[in-house]
Amino acid sequence: MKFKNLMKEHVEIDKKAFLNAINAQKPMALTAEGEILFGTPDELPAQPYVFVGTPKSLVGTALTPPTPLAKILGDNYEVKDEGERVSIYAGRAWQEMLAANAPFAAYQDTTADGIAEFADKGLEDLIWYSCEFGINYREVAEYLEKSVEGTVLCVENERPYSFNGSAFIDDIEEARVKARRFITETLKERIEKGEIDPTDLSSEEEEALRFFGLL
Repeated sequence: MKFKNLMKEHVEIDKKAFLNAINAQKPMALTAEGEILFGTPDELPAQPYVFVGTPKSLVGTALTPPTPLAKILGDNYEVKDEGERVSIYAGRAWQEMLAANAPFAAYQDTTADGIAEFADKGLEDLIWYSCEFGINYREVAEYLEKSVEGTVLCVENERPYSFNGSAFIDDIEEARVKARRFITETLKERIEKGEIDPTDLSSEEEEALRFFGLL
């Protein structure tokens, strides 16, 4: 997978298209590649988003003042006018980014909570059994990040270290196959080394080994 760190990158968007989208005052989304889509979260395709929601108004109303372009997406986003284009910096908008991508991501990884679940049931079922032997979300996710195509849209800061990201897998069926193979080979190696004794298992461990075809 490729990692797109919003702490170090800006999203570039055509200025005219961006202003038209803002003035429309409709639910919209901005992709990590600078594409503008209209729709609510249940209408949008699954892909990485930098922003999902209805922007503030440049004009304002009788009840609300106009918002400067720099803060049109919210206080944690910075929008800069660069002539024919606008540049969006979302390095401080990690909470908004996680919320925006929650309905679409294969999994989310945060400094506070780590990885709590896989959105795909096939991957989640693998963890249900592999965790009996301590093979957890972290190990499987790190393997997938090296082994399949996809994108991790993240906010990563090294000093002090923090990581908040949403992972998207291009081919979920390939991910299921590779994750199962990784877990199976890991368990097989532990059996061969004597770290797992197939004759001395709890009922849950026995069920797990049967699930992976090792009994």
